[in-house]
Amino acid sequence: MRRSHVCSTPGCPNLTPCPDHGRPRNARWSRDRDPRAQSWFRDQVMWRADGICERCQIERATVAHHVRPGYDPECGLALCDACHRAVDNHAR
Repeated sequence: MRRSHVCSTPGCPNLTPCPDHGRPRNARWSRDRDPRAQSWFRDQVMWRADGICERCQIERATVAHHVRPGYDPECGLALCDACHRAVDNHAR
């Protein structure tokens, strides 16, 4: 069975490839991710959290986890490895 993904444009209910938005660049499942955007996102999320896990408030954060599509820092949480595995069963 082939998996479908929701268009990453906020508020769009269509599945990708969306007839209106196509397959957006930087979608987390996309093959054409922009490494500069990912790096900027991670740096901003880590800076906002001051390097501390935003879930447990104890461990040092190592991952910028997306909670919704997009590369605004508000779209992510800084998490330690243990908390990242707890909230995302696909975490590496």
